[in-house]
Amino acid sequence: MSEKPLNRKDDLQDDVHNAANNTESALDEAADKIKAGAKAMGNKIKDPDKDMGTEYNKEKFKEEVKDY
Repeated sequence: MSEKPLNRKDDLQDDVHNAANNTESALDEAADKIKAGAKAMGNKIKDPDKDMGTEYNKEKFKEEVKDY
């Protein structure tokens, strides 16, 4: 029975890499939401009759599509 010795350095590097990727994804998502909110607010200022929720969802969708 030959077992491989534990390589904690590799495990730690993998954990750090995964955490960095998760953080990057979360920051990208937050930036898209901020951009969408700012654009929705601008549209609301231009036309006060527009619904903020609808404008936000429309702009958020545009930001998500832009990423692909």
